[in-house]
Amino acid sequence: MSSNSFDAIDINVPIVVDLDGTLSKTDTLHEGIVSVFLRKPQKIIGLIFSLFKGKTAFKEYVTKTITQNAETFCYRYNFIDYLKREKRHGRKIHLVTASNQKIADSVQKHLNFFDSVKGSDTEFNLKGVNKLSWLKKHFPHGFIYCGDHKVDLPIWNDSVGAILVGEGTRFKSKIKQEIPSLLFEDPKVNILKVWLKQLRIHQWAKNILIFVPLFLAHEVTNTHALTRTILAFIAFGFIASATYIINDIADLDADRQHKTKRNRPIASGNISLLHGLIGTVFLILIGSTLSIYISTGLTLCIALYVVLTLGYSFKLKRIPMLDVAVIGFLFTLRIIMGSILNELPLSPWLNSFSALLFFSLALAKRHVEILKSDQSVTDKIGGRGYHYSDWPLTLVFGISSAVCSILIMLLFLTQEAMIQLNYSSPKWLLIEPICVFLWVIRIWFLSHRKILSDDPVIFAIKDKTSIFLGMIVILSFIVASYC
Repeated sequence: MSSNSFDAIDINVPIVVDLDGTLSKTDTLHEGIVSVFLRKPQKIIGLIFSLFKGKTAFKEYVTKTITQNAETFCYRYNFIDYLKREKRHGRKIHLVTASNQKIADSVQKHLNFFDSVKGSDTEFNLKGVNKLSWLKKHFPHGFIYCGDHKVDLPIWNDSVGAILVGEGTRFKSKIKQEIPSLLFEDPKVNILKVWLKQLRIHQWAKNILIFVPLFLAHEVTNTHALTRTILAFIAFGFIASATYIINDIADLDADRQHKTKRNRPIASGNISLLHGLIGTVFLILIGSTLSIYISTGLTLCIALYVVLTLGYSFKLKRIPMLDVAVIGFLFTLRIIMGSILNELPLSPWLNSFSALLFFSLALAKRHVEILKSDQSVTDKIGGRGYHYSDWPLTLVFGISSAVCSILIMLLFLTQEAMIQLNYSSPKWLLIEPICVFLWVIRIWFLSHRKILSDDPVIFAIKDKTSIFLGMIVILSFIVASYC
């Protein structure tokens, strides 16, 4: 933050504050439009028709269709602290925004420090020159203006003082030199790092399951099959990252109220909704083009994955037990992709083992969320259909599913794998169910103690014990195959 004789401005000159991009990092209209598409798709046709009636009618339609929670807006709290200090010193603070009056009123209700609020209505869009004429009429003795956009330049240049916030700091050189200015710059962020975080590259570790059928069929030395699987891994990774963006957009309000998820790039405003949607389209185009080139079967599997994932994000995750069943199937679908991709037979043993194991792991995550919930506030788990009293059920179903998965693995090894000619020393394979059993029981032990704080699969790639057990599994497979 910098200033040049800004403090010398008469205390009787009021500060006029914009909302979108200034008081809040994000654009409330963009968020409202996305909410209509995601929450009330039946209203999309009406939304399109309202656009032909003008921007004010369009904003009015969005505001009437969707209730936006001012408590979850992505506020610049350092800037708000400055405004509150000025108010304590005796300066009037006014909110004048191009957003609908209903949104302006809700912001005032939440922040409760503005001397007046004014937003757009069905007759007048308070933006650019329209806002300037309104300000000159209502503040004839001058005003200090806080904005962030190029369209605010005429207002800054007709003000007593200019406060440039966020992206608005780029226009400092275009403000008249005689007008005192104050800059509120956002903390510097590494945009590449932010996007990598948003794409959740670490989650791509789950997609390694695509390679499992290749290894079990002893086709890993097949260069053509290995290359196709690597390309499929990349294509599926792009599509999966796109679904993560859609999920974050859909859960925007909930994420902003969550103590850790509020730091996600879209929830925190480090990536705008518009850029997030553009990124989603870009990722889907690359991933789908690559998958179509590789295999039609792979493309159909990926399409099924996208449908189920979006269904999970918008509805299924709120239905107890069905939510974890879907997660278990999505993990198993990755293995099915690997089989279809390389025209390998689908193994009922492998797919049954996978479905039960990942159902159990999904329940482990849900179990710890239930145990960590605050019973003094509500018995219901936020954003889910579970209650605190459900923890015995998640414990029983989770551990029993894990044990069943190990039983299926043992039956597969003893009744099929160990009697095939693919293994030189098949008895070494019996080490694998022992390691998997120890690992999954440890996961449940940590979950019940409320220590498990991450997705069990992601936890496994960070946990030393899990890595050690995984190395033993791989080593036993190699010894059984080649020694």
